Amino acid sequence: MQCFTPETYNLRAQTGLTVLKLRIPYLLAAMIATASFSYLADTNSLKAAPVTRLKTTSGDAINLAAPEGKARLVTFWAPDCPISKRNVPVLSSLYEQYAQEAFEVISVAMPYADPQEVDRYIKTNQISYPVAIDQNGETSDAFPGVRFTPTTFLIDGNGEIVWKHVGRIIPDKAALEIVPLLQTQQLARR
Repeated sequence: MQCFTPETYNLRAQTGLTVLKLRIPYLLAAMIATASFSYLADTNSLKAAPVTRLKTTSGDAINLAAPEGKARLVTFWAPDCPISKRNVPVLSSLYEQYAQEAFEVISVAMPYADPQEVDRYIKTNQISYPVAIDQNGETSDAFPGVRFTPTTFLIDGNGEIVWKHVGRIIPDKAALEIVPLLQTQQLARR
């Protein structure tokens, strides 16, 4: 193994090989990160929530696009996704914190999730908000940019998607989106 000294750097710099080898991975990583952000964010397509009907695990029918004047946080998740698992306590807390203010949380399990595993996860983790299973994939396909779990949407009382988030939900950041929406809806009802 060769020691990296100023002399070897000068020799390598003259040939240009090491400099090129060092820069290519960084440039490639930067290009991938930029493309990934654009792909994941997909903020240009945030519009009306698609009309989709699902049945919750408790048997209730829901239409994700018709929140009946309530703000709704819809999250697409999978019980085998570590980040989705970390979001469960956050979602439960948000659900309990804002339930009295015309706000609800609905989790939609991805089509590849085993329904028995979803039921077991709900019971084990005492999830109190509604959970539905997207058995045929139509719901996750209808929402813009659901490519990874968890993907979360905030839908206003008029059925418009106002926020999209991919990954772990930070309670304070979510509150920055939820609170102003709830205040606007409260003013609109007066």
